[in-house]
Amino acid sequence: MSSRLVMLALIGSFMWAARSFDPQTTASAGLTLALGFVMLASFFSGQIAGSLGLPKLTGYLAIGVIAGPGVLGLLGTGTVERMQLVNGVAISLIALTAGGELSFRRTRPLLRSIAWITLIAVVGTTLLLAGAVLLLRPLLPFVASLDTSEALSAALVLGIVLAAQSPAVVIAVRSELRADGPVTRTLLGVVVVADLVIIVLFALGSAVARATFDGEADAIGTLATLAWELFGSMGAGLVAGGVLLLYLSRVRGGASLFVVGLCIVIAEVGTELRLDPLIAALTAGVLVENASDEGHRLLEEIAGASLPLYLVFFAVAGANIHLDTLATVGVPAVVLVAVRAVGLLGGTRLATGVAGGPPVVGRYVGFGLLPQAGLAIALSLLFARTFPELREAAALTMAVVAINELVAPVFFRRALIRSGEGRVGDDLGVDPTVDAAES
Repeated sequence: MSSRLVMLALIGSFMWAARSFDPQTTASAGLTLALGFVMLASFFSGQIAGSLGLPKLTGYLAIGVIAGPGVLGLLGTGTVERMQLVNGVAISLIALTAGGELSFRRTRPLLRSIAWITLIAVVGTTLLLAGAVLLLRPLLPFVASLDTSEALSAALVLGIVLAAQSPAVVIAVRSELRADGPVTRTLLGVVVVADLVIIVLFALGSAVARATFDGEADAIGTLATLAWELFGSMGAGLVAGGVLLLYLSRVRGGASLFVVGLCIVIAEVGTELRLDPLIAALTAGVLVENASDEGHRLLEEIAGASLPLYLVFFAVAGANIHLDTLATVGVPAVVLVAVRAVGLLGGTRLATGVAGGPPVVGRYVGFGLLPQAGLAIALSLLFARTFPELREAAALTMAVVAINELVAPVFFRRALIRSGEGRVGDDLGVDPTVDAAES
């Protein structure tokens, strides 16, 4: 580990020296320089975290926090904002991986558990968090200043944002441990379905809340927007999946670059058309896995291309964690983290019992629902844009996401190992996602 620490220190020194040549650019270093630094620093910090028995992505997040604007400032605010362009592509790759993992044949026996966990644990926790926000009104000035109806609608939308899951963390930790079994398969199904449910609930909840604040509602417009985002994205995903399937069936080697290029198209074009890249890429992955024999190869191609994108994705997520925000809204944020954990862990146990699922699923799946990353951050930012009068709430949601980003993956990794599905002792040598296809 000492050699990795030395390498990390050298990389940081080189980055500091390169930025010091022109002090006027300290707020926003060159994008190419920043990307190279993040990839190398994240790789070695991930190796250090792995040697300490922590998830490698914890190392990626940590280097983002340390190098980001809030600590050392090696990555300025402008640089971090420009690096966000990687997020859309990374999220598309993550969704494509999740879709490629969802085999209807293997998942069918677990559908009852997936449905009940989504309903009781995820939707139930959303309502529980909304109630907690209302109870914390004395500590939250932006809610305390609202009347009853406005406070109820704002609390509901905040509950939806805070309940969001992270398929990225689930896939990364699962692949690092090469885990497979009922816990892992159920969890993959739940985080995918739950994300779709959260996206739909956020659209509906935001429309209701906006109507409450403005005193008018556009039900038809809201439904049209939601239908386009959901079904339009699924249609685009079917087209993308068909193109991908055609390519994989005709070209037998070197499809990694094509997969990344397709994800860039999904992320950039989809956003311009107001489609959801996550839903589109997920649909494409599900199509390839269940309509052909190319699913295993798709995962191999993604694994070969995803390492640089994932390193940047998690590091940027870490750089967006503002420690001063944690200090400002620390008490309510910790309370909401605890409420969320109780709701998800308890709800999973209850739902598994109702569904008649294996006890091991009830004991451990809930830990995989605790981490947060891309979707929760995106919804937090979207909430701030949709409700500018409640922009202070973004500090609270980002604080909750930050705590869950840094702490929850450690508990999830331990839960996978204790469930008997996670393998330990193997030095994977590279980013956890590289071995996804071997699981």
